[in-house]
Amino acid sequence: GMLAKGRLLGIQFDTLFTDDLYFKISAHADELAMKLKKIFLEKGYSLRYDSYTNQQFPILPDSHIEKLKYVFEFWEKVSDTESAVRFCTSWATKPEVVDELIRDIMEC
Repeated sequence: GMLAKGRLLGIQFDTLFTDDLYFKISAHADELAMKLKKIFLEKGYSLRYDSYTNQQFPILPDSHIEKLKYVFEFWEKVSDTESAVRFCTSWATKPEVVDELIRDIMEC
């Protein structure tokens, strides 16, 4: 029942805070997101929000969005030809996937 679930969450939470694991995995996500942010700006894309977290909101030409085969979320239309999208990195995001995304962005 609920109690068992609560205990399980408690154990997971406890594990997260052991040896600063929580901060390490958050730092990993944020670091990859900052790498993406830098590339979006180098490419000349605007950012919907100036985010220093694992979530980035670049404004991309719709024609570029169609070319990117990654998991991201449509955020909002900002003009007839551009949309803001949300990229979100996590503890599970592999650096090589981010590198591949960066290569594809540079080719757009």
